[in-house]
Amino acid sequence: MNWTVKWVAVLAMVVLTGCAGTKFVRPAEAELELGKTSEQQVLARLGKPFQEANGLANGKAIRTLSYAYASFGSTVKTQGVTPVHALTLVFHEGKLVSKSYMSNLKEDATDFDGSKAEQIQSGKTTAAQVISMFGPAPGEAIFPVIKQTPGRALLYSYQEMRGFSLSQKRLTVVLDPQGTVVDVDYLNQGTWK
Repeated sequence: MNWTVKWVAVLAMVVLTGCAGTKFVRPAEAELELGKTSEQQVLARLGKPFQEANGLANGKAIRTLSYAYASFGSTVKTQGVTPVHALTLVFHEGKLVSKSYMSNLKEDATDFDGSKAEQIQSGKTTAAQVISMFGPAPGEAIFPVIKQTPGRALLYSYQEMRGFSLSQKRLTVVLDPQGTVVDVDYLNQGTWK
């Protein structure tokens, strides 16, 4: 999922350049409905994003709006980490098809126990079991961000930046229409302290 890698790079750029990014307040879940919320509604609610991009996902045109903010002075989950939170929204034909929130702020950190990813089994594990293991997903995606249609993905992500050292982890769990896992992708890189 190149769009996920791209927004992580955006976050790193925000932190490394000392730029505060675009200050924003995380919208309520009801304000960001996949397949329904329009790009215009998001722009009216959140304003101009830190970065905008156009691209392709599974052969379909997508547009990505990235909101990232380094909240210097905020309380972080882990001491010594640059405080940041980010929201990446992907649109296809003007409608929201992916939302992904990441925060290392104490009040709404999206950290999760990646060691449990090995317990997820394609064809057996259900969405309810994934949520029981990792908590409510701070992100979701539908086609064309994922290949399955119909279907959806639960997106978990977390990162910490210490000086110039970035540690990140990302879990993508793709579900069929009945809510059973069909694919799992887990990435954990960096030096965690």
